[in-house]
Amino acid sequence: MKICLIAGSHRKNSQSLKVGKFLAEILKSKGIEVTLFDLGGNPLPLWEPSMWEKDSEIKKFWLEYSVGLGSADAYVFLSPEYAGMASPALKNFFLYLSGSDISHKPGLIITVSSGMGGSYPNAELRMSSYKNTRIVYLPDHVIVRHVESVLNAENPENKDDEYIRSRLIYTLNVLIEYAKAFATVRQSGVIDIKTYPFGL
Repeated sequence: MKICLIAGSHRKNSQSLKVGKFLAEILKSKGIEVTLFDLGGNPLPLWEPSMWEKDSEIKKFWLEYSVGLGSADAYVFLSPEYAGMASPALKNFFLYLSGSDISHKPGLIITVSSGMGGSYPNAELRMSSYKNTRIVYLPDHVIVRHVESVLNAENPENKDDEYIRSRLIYTLNVLIEYAKAFATVRQSGVIDIKTYPFGL
């Protein structure tokens, strides 16, 4: 099994990336292959309509940038909250995706906040990012609040740290089971992205 994580912060060495690295280690310990895209350390250019042209420079760039993305069985999207919104880098990332890149695969949303926020990016991604990508979000999501004070050491340093670790591990276990189940859906033969490339 392969799971792809996308750290959606604009910042290099961001707290979202820190959470992504923690998740990657958990998944690797379960024998799962992990790909981690860091939109802060390796940013995407602003999406432009020439992505629709087969041989455009930006299309060629994306095909090279996204190697390994489409072969994943499940996805984890990590977003900080910027002014009550999902990160612009992550929204831009979704514009690059076609209907066949991540379609009919499970996705887990994890939002990151330095304080008590973090709920708005979850709602925004659920509302707007699934239409043409066909990603299927888990009912569960995780908000890592006060992120600077958790996931900093090998072992939990306080009760909040202990709780968020156990919640993240639980939700990853759920994602793994969804990934197994959705493989059957994709193999069923009923999905027709060619005839119906866009959602309604």
